[in-house]
Amino acid sequence: MVLGWLFGRSARTKTVVPTLYPGLDPLRLEQFLAEPEYARIKSFANVYVLPFVSQNSGPSQMCFGLGLSRLMIRNLMLLRGVSIHGPEDTPPVPYEAAPGMAAGRVGSVYVTGIADLGADGYSVQVEVHRAGRPVRAEHVGHADFATFLRECSFALARLLGCEADEDTVRAWGVGQPRSAKSLIWVGKTHLEFERTQTVERGREATALLATDPDFAVAAWDIDEELPNARPAYFQALQRDPFNAQICFQAFCAVWRSQGPQPDALQFCRKAIELSPGHGKAHMCAPHAAQRPVEMLWHSELGYRLLPGNSFAVNNYVLALTRANAPPVRLIELAEEGIVMDPSDPGNYERMIELCVELRDFKAALATAERLQQLYEPEMNERALYCLRQNPHRAQLIDSGAYVPAAANRQRIVELRQKIRSEER
Repeated sequence: MVLGWLFGRSARTKTVVPTLYPGLDPLRLEQFLAEPEYARIKSFANVYVLPFVSQNSGPSQMCFGLGLSRLMIRNLMLLRGVSIHGPEDTPPVPYEAAPGMAAGRVGSVYVTGIADLGADGYSVQVEVHRAGRPVRAEHVGHADFATFLRECSFALARLLGCEADEDTVRAWGVGQPRSAKSLIWVGKTHLEFERTQTVERGREATALLATDPDFAVAAWDIDEELPNARPAYFQALQRDPFNAQICFQAFCAVWRSQGPQPDALQFCRKAIELSPGHGKAHMCAPHAAQRPVEMLWHSELGYRLLPGNSFAVNNYVLALTRANAPPVRLIELAEEGIVMDPSDPGNYERMIELCVELRDFKAALATAERLQQLYEPEMNERALYCLRQNPHRAQLIDSGAYVPAAANRQRIVELRQKIRSEER
């Protein structure tokens, strides 16, 4: 994320947002998940597509493998029976790390491999690791680049136990890089610039799109708060209308967090239609809904498909609160989120609210005091990042209208007063 005080959020308002569902009533726009589909998605395995590189890969092989794995994230998201994590949630680890990662997270699936290229063409050894199951592997190689990409997509679908239908295969023919140079460019960008170097990554992505405009995956590296993000995303979707991840990023760029917003929600819906297991699209869709209480299934799917994601926990707690779920269950979930990411303020906030509702002011105070440690004596960098994921709150922080440390300090004072009142 780029801090708002560096670049502002003017890009959220200047570019005209396309209408993906012309003529569709806003309420019908958000009512698209039928119960059988919800039940089916709930059973999906969550899959990480790790970089196709070894710790011993040479520079060109490493760049090629990094770019290839990101393209495969895009292609595999189109499979109808798995949930593929987005690039922002994919650990940047080599092939050698996959067995340990799979053993440490039962229920998640890790796709890994080692890619290579040379005078004879292109190749990759791909493997699928899952705790308690034998490793499944396949070798793909071909002299023709386009054929290699298609065969790689088919091989990974087979290893994941999925069938690529005609629509999926057709979509695999769109949005593909013109040559291996484009994949290498993506990989080189990631090697040279850290994730926090959003300006530099965005500059490289923009240059690559100018060279290879159909390769919309490059637009993933344009941070949503950069001035050119919205037009870049919308142009990328014109070139590659099957790119579910770009749909989700478009939502992030358009969403203002100030009530129902159909022009934002439409991008979550499109992402889910393209990739039913897109966990973050499910998680975020209720944010912009007119009737979020009726979108509980989406919040639950976000929670189930994004293990270890404290935002998904927080959003699920909010959804269950709207549905009048028992407070005890909500407190358990909020604590789960705090353990998951002790630097994310969101679940502390939920815990405080729940404890106050139960009139357990001492527990609320203890939680607020834990939260204050993220804000003072210095603002925790991760905590600030998490707070800024809500664009409206980011604006308040930038303007000085909301100072997290001061607001929570006042809440601590009020909770202590409530405790004294009860003890009289």
